[in-house]
Amino acid sequence: MNSERYSRQGMVPEFSGEGQQTLEDASVLIIGASSIGSTLMYNLASAGIGTIGVADHNIVGTSNLNAPIHFEEDLGTLKVISATRKLKAYNSLINVIPHATAINKDNVYEIVSQYDIIVLAVNNPQTAMLVNEACVELDKPFVTGKTNGFIGTAGFVLPHETPCLACFYGEEMPPEDNYGSVSGVSSTIAALMSTSVLQYLLGAPVAMKGKLFIYNCANATIDKIDLTHRHDCAVCGAKEDVDDDFDDYDFDEEEA
Repeated sequence: MNSERYSRQGMVPEFSGEGQQTLEDASVLIIGASSIGSTLMYNLASAGIGTIGVADHNIVGTSNLNAPIHFEEDLGTLKVISATRKLKAYNSLINVIPHATAINKDNVYEIVSQYDIIVLAVNNPQTAMLVNEACVELDKPFVTGKTNGFIGTAGFVLPHETPCLACFYGEEMPPEDNYGSVSGVSSTIAALMSTSVLQYLLGAPVAMKGKLFIYNCANATIDKIDLTHRHDCAVCGAKEDVDDDFDDYDFDEEEA
């Protein structure tokens, strides 16, 4: 452990003592290597997460250059290779595992099972639901976040304790689509998500657990909704209905 490198965060009580070693022993899978995902990678690499997995099957295109981990020289390169290079250059002490594949029903359990906690930063609702089912069955916590213009959302799912994504959406998933991405909003959502990952790994209270955070940069507000279980959830077998307040918000999916 490089105590000097992490000395600043070591001043925070949760990181002191065995905290930093806990992070170095931990593994996090980030699904999606675009705006939110790439900012998350830097945050977790900076904190000293020992193993970071990156799953994405796409190559870097010009529209991906708004993500801070991809440079112009990476155009035409697999996103996971681009991300791996930057993270290893940023922190040579960590292990980075690229998964150059789309997450699907044939590989989701195998990949998810390798990590302590999962990060969902994708615009594909089918992928999100596959990961949700795998995490519930494998008892893996995961954090999810999205942006749409000046609005971003983030939430934390702890299987068998909090509602899962199927509780959130039921059987009617929103269609896949692309929406405008504002880098500052993506960075804010990534900060909320990465902090939740660190809180969980360190055994600290996770502020987002069982909640949906809604950041509206247009009016500088952050709303927090407590969610409860859907009684007819086919995935987690929850008993209660989702909080009706969830229906008061209308936000769509965007590639993170």
